[in-house]
Amino acid sequence: MSETNQVSKNVLNRISQLIVGRKKELQLMIRAISKGLPIIIEGSVGTGKTEMAKVLAQSLERPFVRVDGDDNLTSIKLKGWYDPPLVLEKGFSRETFIPGPLTHAMENGGIFFYNEVNRAPSETINAVLTALDEKLITIPQIGEIVAKDGFISIFTYNPEDTVATNPLPKAFYDRCIWIHVSHQTFEEMKEIVFLRTNSSDRLIIAISCEIVQATINHPELEMSSTVRGAIHLVELYENQEIIEEQTLIERVIAVHSRKIRCKTTSSKTESEIIEEIVSKVLSRYEDDRIIRKKE
Repeated sequence: MSETNQVSKNVLNRISQLIVGRKKELQLMIRAISKGLPIIIEGSVGTGKTEMAKVLAQSLERPFVRVDGDDNLTSIKLKGWYDPPLVLEKGFSRETFIPGPLTHAMENGGIFFYNEVNRAPSETINAVLTALDEKLITIPQIGEIVAKDGFISIFTYNPEDTVATNPLPKAFYDRCIWIHVSHQTFEEMKEIVFLRTNSSDRLIIAISCEIVQATINHPELEMSSTVRGAIHLVELYENQEIIEEQTLIERVIAVHSRKIRCKTTSSKTESEIIEEIVSKVLSRYEDDRIIRKKE
Protein backbone atom coordinates (compact mmCIF):
# COMPACT_ATOMS: atom_id res chain seq x y z
CA MET A 1 0.00 0.00 0.00
CA SER A 2 1.40 3.40 -0.98
CA GLU A 3 1.99 6.07 1.66
CA THR A 4 -0.85 8.20 0.22
CA ASN A 5 -3.30 5.30 0.38
CA GLN A 6 -2.27 4.50 3.94
CA VAL A 7 -2.82 8.13 4.99
CA SER A 8 -6.24 8.10 3.27
CA LYS A 9 -7.18 4.88 5.05
CA ASN A 10 -6.14 6.30 8.44
CA VAL A 11 -8.15 9.47 7.84
CA LEU A 12 -11.21 7.45 6.78
CA ASN A 13 -10.94 5.32 9.92
CA ARG A 14 -10.89 8.44 12.11
CA ILE A 15 -13.84 9.98 10.29
CA SER A 16 -15.86 6.75 10.50
CA GLN A 17 -15.85 7.10 14.27
CA LEU A 18 -17.60 10.47 13.98
CA ILE A 19 -19.76 10.20 10.85
CA VAL A 20 -22.48 7.58 10.36
CA GLY A 21 -22.44 6.07 6.87
CA ARG A 22 -21.25 8.19 3.91
CA LYS A 23 -18.27 5.88 3.36
CA LYS A 24 -18.27 6.16 -0.44
CA GLU A 25 -18.71 9.93 -0.37
CA LEU A 26 -15.97 10.38 2.22
CA GLN A 27 -13.59 8.14 0.29
CA LEU A 28 -14.11 10.30 -2.78
CA MET A 29 -13.63 13.51 -0.76
CA ILE A 30 -10.38 12.22 0.75
CA ARG A 31 -9.09 11.18 -2.68
CA ALA A 32 -9.98 14.59 -4.17
CA ILE A 33 -8.29 16.45 -1.31
CA SER A 34 -5.15 14.32 -1.60
CA LYS A 35 -4.93 15.49 -5.22
CA GLY A 36 -5.67 19.13 -4.36
CA LEU A 37 -9.03 19.15 -6.14
CA PRO A 38 -11.81 21.49 -4.94
CA ILE A 39 -15.10 19.86 -3.99
CA ILE A 40 -18.76 20.82 -4.21
CA ILE A 41 -21.12 18.82 -1.98
CA GLU A 42 -24.68 18.95 -3.24
CA GLY A 43 -27.65 17.93 -1.14
CA SER A 44 -30.78 19.16 0.59
CA VAL A 45 -30.95 20.62 4.10
CA GLY A 46 -30.02 18.19 6.86
CA THR A 47 -28.00 15.73 4.81
CA GLY A 48 -24.80 16.41 6.75
CA LYS A 49 -22.85 18.42 4.19
CA THR A 50 -21.32 20.80 6.71
CA GLU A 51 -20.63 18.07 9.26
CA MET A 52 -18.74 16.02 6.67
CA ALA A 53 -16.48 18.95 5.83
CA LYS A 54 -15.85 19.87 9.49
CA VAL A 55 -15.00 16.32 10.53
CA LEU A 56 -12.77 15.89 7.48
CA ALA A 57 -10.82 19.04 8.38
CA GLN A 58 -10.53 17.85 11.98
CA SER A 59 -9.28 14.42 10.90
CA LEU A 60 -6.74 15.97 8.53
CA GLU A 61 -5.70 18.38 11.31
CA ARG A 62 -6.04 21.39 9.04
CA PRO A 63 -7.48 24.85 9.82
CA PHE A 64 -11.16 25.11 8.92
CA VAL A 65 -12.23 28.54 7.64
CA ARG A 66 -15.95 28.90 7.05
CA VAL A 67 -18.05 31.50 5.25
CA ASP A 68 -21.77 31.47 4.50
CA GLY A 69 -23.03 32.69 1.18
CA ASP A 70 -25.21 35.80 1.09
CA ASP A 71 -25.62 38.95 -0.98
CA ASN A 72 -23.30 40.91 1.30
CA LEU A 73 -20.33 38.59 0.88
CA THR A 74 -18.34 40.56 -1.68
CA SER A 75 -15.02 39.56 -3.21
CA ILE A 76 -13.32 42.18 -1.01
CA LYS A 77 -14.72 40.60 2.14
CA LEU A 78 -13.60 37.23 0.84
CA LYS A 79 -10.04 38.23 -0.08
CA GLY A 80 -9.37 40.99 2.46
CA TRP A 81 -9.10 44.75 2.75
CA TYR A 82 -6.81 47.51 3.94
CA ASP A 83 -7.25 49.10 7.34
CA PRO A 84 -7.87 52.84 6.61
CA PRO A 85 -6.17 54.31 9.72
CA LEU A 86 -3.10 52.11 9.21
CA VAL A 87 -2.94 52.98 5.51
CA LEU A 88 -2.88 56.71 6.39
CA GLU A 89 -0.03 56.03 8.80
CA LYS A 90 2.02 53.45 6.91
CA GLY A 91 0.67 53.29 3.38
CA PHE A 92 -0.45 50.23 1.43
CA SER A 93 1.54 47.21 2.54
CA ARG A 94 1.21 43.68 3.83
CA GLU A 95 1.26 45.12 7.34
CA THR A 96 -1.85 47.23 6.73
CA PHE A 97 -3.75 44.49 4.90
CA ILE A 98 -6.39 42.49 6.80
CA PRO A 99 -6.76 39.02 5.24
CA GLY A 100 -10.27 37.80 4.44
CA PRO A 101 -11.30 34.18 5.03
CA LEU A 102 -10.12 32.96 1.61
CA THR A 103 -6.70 34.57 2.01
CA HIS A 104 -6.44 33.31 5.60
CA ALA A 105 -7.14 29.72 4.50
CA MET A 106 -4.62 29.97 1.65
CA GLU A 107 -1.86 31.39 3.83
CA ASN A 108 -2.37 28.71 6.48
CA GLY A 109 -2.79 25.70 4.21
CA GLY A 110 -6.33 25.21 5.52
CA ILE A 111 -9.70 24.12 4.25
CA PHE A 112 -11.77 26.99 2.90
CA PHE A 113 -15.40 26.00 3.45
CA TYR A 114 -18.04 27.97 1.56
CA ASN A 115 -21.53 27.09 2.76
CA GLU A 116 -24.49 27.64 0.40
CA VAL A 117 -22.31 28.94 -2.39
CA ASN A 118 -25.33 29.55 -4.65
CA ARG A 119 -26.39 32.38 -2.31
CA ALA A 120 -23.29 34.38 -3.18
CA PRO A 121 -23.19 37.17 -5.80
CA SER A 122 -21.72 36.13 -9.15
CA GLU A 123 -18.73 38.45 -8.77
CA THR A 124 -17.83 36.70 -5.53
CA ILE A 125 -17.79 33.32 -7.28
CA ASN A 126 -15.52 34.73 -9.96
CA ALA A 127 -13.13 35.89 -7.24
CA VAL A 128 -12.46 32.34 -6.10
CA LEU A 129 -11.86 30.79 -9.52
CA THR A 130 -8.12 31.50 -9.62
CA ALA A 131 -7.84 30.14 -6.09
CA LEU A 132 -9.44 26.92 -7.29
CA ASP A 133 -7.37 26.60 -10.44
CA GLU A 134 -3.97 28.04 -9.69
CA LYS A 135 -4.02 28.22 -5.88
CA LEU A 136 -3.38 31.96 -5.99
CA ILE A 137 -5.18 35.28 -5.74
CA THR A 138 -4.10 38.81 -6.61
CA ILE A 139 -4.32 41.58 -4.01
CA PRO A 140 -4.02 45.20 -5.20
CA GLN A 141 -0.80 46.89 -3.98
CA ILE A 142 0.57 43.55 -2.76
CA GLY A 143 0.48 41.25 -5.76
CA GLU A 144 -0.03 37.52 -5.86
CA ILE A 145 -0.62 35.42 -2.76
CA VAL A 146 0.13 31.75 -3.35
CA ALA A 147 -1.56 29.13 -1.21
CA LYS A 148 0.51 26.92 1.07
CA ASP A 149 0.44 23.16 0.69
CA GLY A 150 -2.73 21.70 2.16
CA PHE A 151 -5.07 24.46 1.00
CA ILE A 152 -8.30 23.19 -0.51
CA SER A 153 -11.80 24.52 -1.08
CA ILE A 154 -15.06 22.76 -0.22
CA PHE A 155 -18.43 24.22 -1.22
CA THR A 156 -21.98 23.18 -0.40
CA TYR A 157 -25.02 23.66 -2.55
CA ASN A 158 -28.69 22.95 -1.93
CA PRO A 159 -30.46 22.49 -5.30
CA GLU A 160 -33.89 22.59 -3.64
CA ASP A 161 -33.37 26.12 -2.31
CA THR A 162 -34.27 28.65 -5.00
CA VAL A 163 -35.01 31.71 -2.84
CA ALA A 164 -32.37 34.47 -3.00
CA THR A 165 -29.97 32.22 -4.89
CA ASN A 166 -27.94 32.61 -8.06
CA PRO A 167 -27.11 30.06 -10.77
CA LEU A 168 -23.56 28.76 -10.53
CA PRO A 169 -21.44 29.41 -13.64
CA LYS A 170 -20.21 26.48 -15.72
CA ALA A 171 -16.63 27.62 -15.06
CA PHE A 172 -17.21 26.92 -11.37
CA TYR A 173 -18.59 23.42 -11.90
CA ASP A 174 -15.77 22.76 -14.36
CA ARG A 175 -13.20 23.20 -11.60
CA CYS A 176 -14.83 21.10 -8.88
CA ILE A 177 -15.37 17.47 -8.05
CA TRP A 178 -19.12 17.04 -7.58
CA ILE A 179 -20.38 14.87 -4.72
CA HIS A 180 -24.10 14.31 -4.15
CA VAL A 181 -25.44 13.35 -0.72
CA SER A 182 -29.00 12.24 -0.03
CA HIS A 183 -30.91 11.75 3.21
CA GLN A 184 -29.65 9.04 5.54
CA THR A 185 -31.42 5.68 5.73
CA PHE A 186 -33.73 4.98 8.64
CA GLU A 187 -31.11 2.84 10.40
CA GLU A 188 -28.40 5.45 9.89
CA MET A 189 -30.72 8.16 11.17
CA LYS A 190 -31.42 6.19 14.35
CA GLU A 191 -27.70 5.75 14.96
CA ILE A 192 -27.04 9.47 14.42
CA VAL A 193 -29.79 10.45 16.87
CA PHE A 194 -28.50 7.96 19.43
CA LEU A 195 -24.95 9.34 19.14
CA ARG A 196 -26.02 13.00 19.27
CA THR A 197 -28.45 12.69 22.19
CA ASN A 198 -26.90 9.91 24.29
CA SER A 199 -30.48 8.78 24.86
CA SER A 200 -31.05 5.15 25.77
CA ASP A 201 -34.75 5.43 24.89
CA ARG A 202 -34.86 3.41 21.69
CA LEU A 203 -38.63 3.78 21.36
CA ILE A 204 -38.72 7.57 21.11
CA ILE A 205 -35.62 7.50 18.89
CA ALA A 206 -37.36 5.13 16.46
CA ILE A 207 -40.59 7.15 16.49
CA SER A 208 -38.70 10.42 15.94
CA CYS A 209 -36.81 9.01 12.97
CA GLU A 210 -39.95 7.48 11.46
CA ILE A 211 -41.63 10.87 11.61
CA VAL A 212 -38.74 12.46 9.70
CA GLN A 213 -38.74 9.63 7.15
CA ALA A 214 -42.47 10.17 6.66
CA THR A 215 -41.90 13.86 5.83
CA ILE A 216 -39.22 12.88 3.31
CA ASN A 217 -41.59 10.52 1.50
CA HIS A 218 -44.81 12.53 1.90
CA PRO A 219 -46.37 13.33 -1.51
CA GLU A 220 -47.81 16.66 -0.34
CA LEU A 221 -44.56 18.13 0.99
CA GLU A 222 -42.07 19.96 -1.20
CA MET A 223 -39.61 20.37 1.70
CA SER A 224 -39.06 17.64 4.29
CA SER A 225 -37.62 17.74 7.77
CA THR A 226 -34.19 16.50 8.77
CA VAL A 227 -32.33 14.31 11.22
CA ARG A 228 -31.73 17.48 13.25
CA GLY A 229 -35.48 17.58 13.88
CA ALA A 230 -35.40 13.98 15.12
CA ILE A 231 -32.59 14.94 17.51
CA HIS A 232 -34.57 17.90 18.86
CA LEU A 233 -37.68 15.79 19.42
CA VAL A 234 -35.76 13.14 21.37
CA GLU A 235 -34.20 15.88 23.49
CA LEU A 236 -37.71 17.05 24.47
CA TYR A 237 -38.38 13.67 26.09
CA GLU A 238 -37.13 12.30 29.37
CA ASN A 239 -35.84 8.73 29.34
CA GLN A 240 -38.75 6.24 29.28
CA GLU A 241 -41.34 9.05 29.45
CA ILE A 242 -44.92 8.13 28.62
CA ILE A 243 -45.70 9.01 25.01
CA GLU A 244 -49.15 10.56 24.82
CA GLU A 245 -50.28 11.09 21.26
CA GLN A 246 -51.60 14.63 21.74
CA THR A 247 -48.45 15.72 23.59
CA LEU A 248 -46.30 14.12 20.89
CA ILE A 249 -48.23 15.98 18.18
CA GLU A 250 -47.67 19.27 19.99
CA ARG A 251 -43.95 18.63 20.33
CA VAL A 252 -43.60 17.45 16.73
CA ILE A 253 -45.33 20.63 15.53
CA ALA A 254 -42.93 22.70 17.64
CA VAL A 255 -39.95 20.86 16.16
CA HIS A 256 -40.94 20.24 12.55
CA SER A 257 -43.66 22.65 11.43
CA ARG A 258 -41.16 25.29 10.22
CA LYS A 259 -38.80 22.69 8.79
CA ILE A 260 -41.34 21.32 6.33
CA ARG A 261 -43.29 23.06 3.56
CA CYS A 262 -46.46 21.97 1.80
CA LYS A 263 -46.76 21.95 -1.95
CA THR A 264 -48.92 24.72 -3.37
CA THR A 265 -51.30 22.02 -4.64
CA SER A 266 -51.93 20.69 -1.14
CA SER A 267 -55.12 21.70 0.68
CA LYS A 268 -53.58 20.88 4.07
CA THR A 269 -51.42 22.86 6.44
CA GLU A 270 -48.08 21.69 7.77
CA SER A 271 -49.66 21.08 11.19
CA GLU A 272 -52.42 18.94 9.69
CA ILE A 273 -49.89 16.82 7.82
CA ILE A 274 -47.84 16.42 10.99
CA GLU A 275 -50.89 15.24 12.93
CA GLU A 276 -51.63 12.65 10.24
CA ILE A 277 -48.01 11.47 10.22
CA VAL A 278 -47.83 11.08 14.00
CA SER A 279 -51.08 9.12 14.10
CA LYS A 280 -49.91 6.80 11.33
CA VAL A 281 -46.48 6.24 12.91
CA LEU A 282 -47.91 5.46 16.35
CA SER A 283 -50.38 2.97 14.84
CA ARG A 284 -47.43 0.74 13.98
CA TYR A 285 -46.33 0.40 17.62
CA GLU A 286 -47.76 -1.74 20.38
CA ASP A 287 -46.16 -0.52 23.57
CA ASP A 288 -47.57 0.19 27.00
CA ARG A 289 -45.82 3.57 27.07
CA ILE A 290 -47.86 4.85 24.13
CA ILE A 291 -51.26 6.36 24.93
CA ARG A 292 -53.33 6.96 21.80
CA LYS A 293 -55.93 9.70 21.49
CA LYS A 294 -59.51 8.64 21.99
CA GLU A 295 -61.57 8.89 18.84
